[in-house]
This record gives sequence, C-alpha cells and structure tokens, in this order.
Amino acid sequence: MKKMLIQLLLAAIMLPTSAIAQDARKANFQFKQENYQYALKLYLNLYKKDTANIDYAYAIGICKTKTNAAPAEALPYLKKAEEKYGQEPEFMIALAKAYFYNYDFTNAREACKKAELKLKGDKELKMLLLYIDNAERMTKKPLDVTFVNLGKDINSAIDETTPIMTPAGDALFYTTNQKFDNEIELYTTDIYASFSDIGDFKKGRILSPICSVEDEFVAGISSDGLTLYFQMDGLEAYQDLASTDIVKNSVKGKNILSENINTKGLEQAAYQLGDTLFFSSTRPGGKGGMDIYYSLRLPTGDWSLPESVNKINTEYDESYPMVSPDGRKFYFCSNGKNSMGGFDIFVCDINPKTRELSEPRNIGYPLNDVYDNKTITYTPDGNYAYVSAIKPESFGGSDIYRVIFNDKDPMVKLYLVKVVTQQGEEKIPFGEAGKDLKITVQTKGSTVYGTYIYNPTTSLVNVALLPGSYTLLIEGDGIEPYSTKLNVPNAPGKKINNMNAVVKPKK
Repeated sequence: MKKMLIQLLLAAIMLPTSAIAQDARKANFQFKQENYQYALKLYLNLYKKDTANIDYAYAIGICKTKTNAAPAEALPYLKKAEEKYGQEPEFMIALAKAYFYNYDFTNAREACKKAELKLKGDKELKMLLLYIDNAERMTKKPLDVTFVNLGKDINSAIDETTPIMTPAGDALFYTTNQKFDNEIELYTTDIYASFSDIGDFKKGRILSPICSVEDEFVAGISSDGLTLYFQMDGLEAYQDLASTDIVKNSVKGKNILSENINTKGLEQAAYQLGDTLFFSSTRPGGKGGMDIYYSLRLPTGDWSLPESVNKINTEYDESYPMVSPDGRKFYFCSNGKNSMGGFDIFVCDINPKTRELSEPRNIGYPLNDVYDNKTITYTPDGNYAYVSAIKPESFGGSDIYRVIFNDKDPMVKLYLVKVVTQQGEEKIPFGEAGKDLKITVQTKGSTVYGTYIYNPTTSLVNVALLPGSYTLLIEGDGIEPYSTKLNVPNAPGKKINNMNAVVKPKK
C-alpha cells in the first residue's frame, strides 16, 4: 500500500518546463529514498513556484511529519491534499499525526478511527491512539517550568538533539545534523560541544578529534565526567558504541567498545556509573526492540557480558540511560504504552541501600510532549536541566533549551515584559505588529543567554532568569532596537516582576 501511494505521487508530478521537471525528479527520488529532510527542501522550492499543486502539498506534508522540520506545519498542506489522497490509509495516519502535533486530539482521534476501518490491527495506528489518550490526559496537568532557547550559538536551522552535560556542569555535548554533504546529498550528523561556565554557553563547535565524514551521535557520559560515549555509524563501525577521553576543552582518542558490548545489532546510548556501564542495544534475547543492559568492568579493564535491566525493559524501545548527579534517580526514554508521543523520558527512584529501581514514571508534560523526548541532563545542583525540544520559537527542527523549574528555586525571577508603544501620555500594547520581533537576553560579552517568544495576543514576553546581570534586547524590522539592563539579585524575593518595554517604530 505504501509503495502504491508513493508511485501515485511520483506519477502525478508532471511539470511543463524541463528545468522544473528536473527539480521535481530530484525531489521525487529523494522522497522515494526516504531522505525526507532533503526532499522537503526541494519540494518547498517547487511549491513556491506552483502553490496550486496538490501533489507538492501532499509531499511537503508527509516530509514534515517524517522530520523535525516543524511537524505541526504539516497540517495545512495535508488538508489541501485531502480531497485527492484522503481515502488512502497512510495519508489518514499522516493527517492524524499532524492534528496530534497541533494538540488537536479530537480530530487526531477521528482521523485514526477513519484509518482503522481500512487498517485493521495496524500497530502504528494502535500506538498513535494510545499516545493521543495519554497526551490528552497529561497536558491537563502541566509542570511549572519555563523553557529558554539557548540561541544561535548552540542552535541552528536544522536539528540539535540529545544534550548531555558533564557532572561538573562545565561542558554541554549535543548532536546536530547541520552539515550538508553535496556529494551524497545528505545531511551528516556530528557531535558538538560548548565548554564554558555553568549557564554561560559559548558558541558550540564540532568535536573534530572524533567526528568524520560519516555520522556520529552523542551516546552518554561517565559519572566522573572524564569519558564521553558516542555512537559511530559508518564503515569503521556501524551503529556501535565508542568512547573518548574528555581533556580540558576537547576530547582525545577513540576507543570502539568490545564485542561484549557491540553486536551486529544497534547499540545507541551509554552511561558509565563507576565500574558499571549501562547501555542500550537491540541484541538478541531482549524483551523486544531496544533494551537497556548493564555490564561490569573486569580486572582486565574490559566490560563483562551484559545483563538486562529487567525492571524497565518492555516489548517497546528503551534507551538513553542516565543517573542523576546525586545518584538517586535513574532516567531513560521509552516509546511504550505510557508515552504521550514517540519517545518520552521516564525516571525511577534508586533505593540507596539495595540499589534497586522503583517502578518507572513519566516525568510529565511539558518536559515530555507530542514529539520524541530522549534525554534530560541536569546541572550539578539539580535545579535546572537541558533538553531538546520542538517549539514555535525554535530556529528550525529541534533546539536545545534550558529548563527552569519555577517552583523549585526561590532565586529564579520571572519577568513579564509587556511590549508597548508610546502615544502621547498613553502606552499602547504592540499586539500583532510585534509577531516577528526577535527577543534575546545576553550576558557579559554579548553572549546569548536565551531567546524568547513574543505573544501577539497579550503583547507579553515571559522571561525567567537566574541571579546575574543581563541585557534584554528587542529587535524587529519595524522598530528601533530596544535594550535595557536586568539585574537579578542573588536572594529570595519577589518572584514575578512586571515591566514595560517601550519600543519606537522606525520613521
């Protein structure tokens, strides 16, 4: 059925000019190869030239649901293509996902039920319906947290995922696919790092000692902060785990783990706690999909044959094991029955005496959302965290955000900044005129602390800040640049502060 739908799409796209036809054939080829990220870029260019083309709209919608390129934006494209493709079950599932990514659970459920009439017993459809129910329930009880985008020094127009912080909080490692290889027409994936003081991240840079022309992904870290684990996906090692030493502001060496850890299957993530290595693998003998295992260090320095962490493994996928800085909690991700959408992050309490794990529990919304959520990494004091998330204010795809737990630290201050203009003696809310405003907060040396989103309905910007000195910047095509100093005291006090930012329209 899927092949028939793809053939229908490819046959439908017939264009009058040879240049455009060539571009369409290239887009169709990438779509057929499931290189959705590049195909999306090509189809968007074609769509600009022919916005009435239903087949382009369909292809763009499918590509967006298959990538992190603003999946919620797939909905208008798919709705445009619904009259032609609406009876195809695969289209119905894509449409259901698009509604789901827009948190429209009623229409998402309805689209699933329509598809269910033609796809009896489909596993993907069954899981999607379960995710819809979970998400609808969990979004009604959100956690009191604020997300702060780390800005362009870390994030790009493509994906930044799986952030991992050193236990000391002096380095942040993450995975990004921002490089495009023109020869193979693919985005290649590398590991980047920002070495800096806590909360003041410098521009991320590629870890060239371990990154190659092939793909490398952040896998995890050791509890002492001396070893970085990563996944290699190329000719030298195919979906296997390796390690490197963290030395000052770089890494040194490359050690591909032994056959006791790496198999012919997929090994994805690892975390070392003393002489114990936790890792994820699809090796034979598991409960299903990807499971989490542990291995003990032998006197030879190698790792022993692994044992399954049965407490958390299911018939679904479990990955990215990690222990909290205080050693009291065990984190991992799973796309099982208790997730609200794809992978969610779960946590178990660690019994300090027996070291046994409690029953896993979902860490909650909005730390988890309707997209994949795989890692959460905490600062040394445990008061703040870093995650990868897809949000309206992102620079593109998944961005890395600082999470501030508003009810946890009395030092955190919330600034409700109302953007207004002066008209005589009256201050007028900026409203819809400010929908394209760029709002950032900088620390010393013009380092971007965070990027914030403007609400055109309320004219408000919510800014959560740790103690320190900052500069709030508001920029936009129609206004003069605005800046003001914000000094957050290092002491408990008034939690919420209201202020006006009076901007001047350009003359």
